[in-house]
Amino acid sequence: MAQQPDIDSRAEAEFGKPELTLAASRDGPDPRLLALVRVLARRAARGLYEQQLKDHPASRS
Repeated sequence: MAQQPDIDSRAEAEFGKPELTLAASRDGPDPRLLALVRVLARRAARGLYEQQLKDHPASRS
């Protein structure tokens, strides 16, 4: 069986050690977290809207 390349060590060699910082900073909230919250809120709103359309179809005159 062919050996898979070691992606982690290749990425580490190219970019340095991976860093994950979730600590609060004084500059405000993490922009990545804000973007995630926006995506999740849009998805939830879209789902709620679609469910309301199914539950109460628009009557046409």
